[in-house]
Amino acid sequence: MAKQDFKQMSQEILANIGGRENLTSVNHCATRLRLGLKDTSKVNKAKLQKIDGVLGVEVMDTQMQVIVGQTIEDLYFAFEKETGMSGAVAEESKGKKKRTVITVFVDFLQMMAKIMSPVIPALICAGFFSLILTIATMFFGVQTTDSTYIILHSLGQAAFYFLPLMVAYTSAKNFDVEVPLALLLAGFLLYPDWVTLVTAGSATGFTSYFGIPVQLRTYNGSVLQIILSVWVMSKIGKWLNKVLPNAVRYFLKPVILMFIMSIITLSVTGPLGGLLTGYIGAFIGWVRSTVPWLTVPAIYLFSATFGVFMPGFHLALIPIATQNFATLGYDDVINIWFFSGTTVPGFVALWTALKTKSVRGKNVAWPAAISALFGGISEPTTYGINYKIPQLYGVTMVTGFILALYNGIVGTKAYAYGAYYLTNLLLFYSPKDPGNLTKAIIGVAIAAVVSFIGVFFTKWTWPEDDDDETEGGEAAASKLANAKLIAPVEGQFIAQKEIADKAFADGTLGTCFAVKPSSDNIVAPVAGTINSVAETSHAVTIKGNDGSEVMVHMSLDSMKVEPGDIDVKVKVGDTVTAGDPIAILHRDKLAAKSIDDTVIVVLLNSAKYSSVSVEDNAIIAKA
Repeated sequence: MAKQDFKQMSQEILANIGGRENLTSVNHCATRLRLGLKDTSKVNKAKLQKIDGVLGVEVMDTQMQVIVGQTIEDLYFAFEKETGMSGAVAEESKGKKKRTVITVFVDFLQMMAKIMSPVIPALICAGFFSLILTIATMFFGVQTTDSTYIILHSLGQAAFYFLPLMVAYTSAKNFDVEVPLALLLAGFLLYPDWVTLVTAGSATGFTSYFGIPVQLRTYNGSVLQIILSVWVMSKIGKWLNKVLPNAVRYFLKPVILMFIMSIITLSVTGPLGGLLTGYIGAFIGWVRSTVPWLTVPAIYLFSATFGVFMPGFHLALIPIATQNFATLGYDDVINIWFFSGTTVPGFVALWTALKTKSVRGKNVAWPAAISALFGGISEPTTYGINYKIPQLYGVTMVTGFILALYNGIVGTKAYAYGAYYLTNLLLFYSPKDPGNLTKAIIGVAIAAVVSFIGVFFTKWTWPEDDDDETEGGEAAASKLANAKLIAPVEGQFIAQKEIADKAFADGTLGTCFAVKPSSDNIVAPVAGTINSVAETSHAVTIKGNDGSEVMVHMSLDSMKVEPGDIDVKVKVGDTVTAGDPIAILHRDKLAAKSIDDTVIVVLLNSAKYSSVSVEDNAIIAKA
């Protein structure tokens, strides 16, 4: 998608989630836009999935995720600008939803995902520098004592050593803590004097801090300890805001907060986080020693079944990988699971591209294959192919399980983060374990062969046109035909470029024109079915019988519109013909509030027509 289209994409998403007023939070994660909503019943999932660039939509509880693949950064920034929100959660939405064990668990996973997601690029850098060093030592004679090796190695390892600082930053953003104070808290745990004190040790493994026993342990590479500490910091910070007078809060609060947190972190949250991490490591170690082949396939099966209802939970498990690298020097769980979750979809997409005769199918499958096999991103395959063709979802799941089972049995190890796609295959190599790379290559061959058999010998067809797919067991709306949109109200015609709202004037929602009304009676500009009615009654969308998607937008400052200003006479599902009454616009009430009563008619799917023009106060679209 061209960069200039992301604004339009953002507006189309907003139009199909109940508008800006239905949003409570905006975040993003790797390949998806995460939206918190007040009311998910307002989401038009079918419409969202048809927006150009959207690969899939997931709705769960009060959260919605729009999957777009590698263009997420462009969409996020455009959406953030369009909504004026910056990852903040509306206060009014907090504490309203019913809490259950499941929702608490899902919220925890989503919280961990939001905290860990921004850190992933640094971990990928670390893995890439390890790849460079592996190639340099294998083929170019670079020695581990060379200055270039030492500098690159330091650059890569810094991502893990200073991981607490990065996690402190993302945790501070998530828990609404002053970022510099969170960084200071993490930084003092990495300070050389503390490390020296820990290294010197003691007979008991503890030292004293104001008479309080604190455990001697290092925190480089730590995650859970920092997240726990910053969370506690957020609670104490809010308490201090209430009890400290405004006159001294600015300089006194940081000092008191850091003093209290230094005690809590060293004596409670630090050791507790280490204990939790230790138990996780001990459990994985027990599984390794008891049933070593089971760990990876078990996680893979969970991710391919129940895990699909917990978006982003895989990110919550990244601390296990970082812990493995810190203690073992390799990861034989998370990266190996990712290996099955990205390599297999990549090959499925590749074989799909080669088998299908559909142009649309090839246009989706080729980029998806490249994205997974050489970029480690499987979402384009998952949402662009597997969710559309259940047979291929089955092929992916079976192949992935076989690959996970193989890697579990032979004990494949990743020696740096990011060893789960073909570009980084050499990250499976270690001079101390040269045969490990061979295991990984054999795994790639298994994924390629089994997925090839599954794709080519399974009967499936590509859904040629989304408009021909069925929804709810009934045929979807009719195919695109020539369309004519008449003026929705009597009054003075206003050309698109002269509309006083830039979004409409620029045509970002589609070709349109406006009318300065001389009547209160609003009529349907096209025959079709009412598709949605805005909560504030200022907008009605119609799915035309000719395939057109039309919006009638009443007034230019809808945020000021109140109940009773506009009376909508239709409801979702009603059928109308062109000229039928759909609303009463009380112009006198709008005028009393200084609201511009301009009425706009928009052809939302203008881009799907071969030509669109405005003639004789009507939009003429040719299919």
